[in-house]
Amino acid sequence: MKRIFVCSPFAGDIARNVKVAEALCRRVMRNGHAPFAPHLLYPTFTDDSVPEQRETGIACGLAYMECCDEVWAFTGNGISSGMRLELDRAGQLGKPIIEIA
Repeated sequence: MKRIFVCSPFAGDIARNVKVAEALCRRVMRNGHAPFAPHLLYPTFTDDSVPEQRETGIACGLAYMECCDEVWAFTGNGISSGMRLELDRAGQLGKPIIEIA
């Protein structure tokens, strides 16, 4: 079972973006893999509107990216600043990036 890092927007229309991330996680599971969506986890106990907490949440997610096999990126609504950090790190780590529009 591959470990898949799910990369999609969070900020902005949070309710819609959470639904998108949840749908992507279900898609990952239907494909027989284990999803990890840090933007569904860390905002449950951090405040994304506080820059220091947002940066820490992103850093924690990036730490977990190191043990993921692939990054699946939803780009249909554009690439947010947080996604850009994740995609740049995936490139640095040599992780395969699967783009989903």
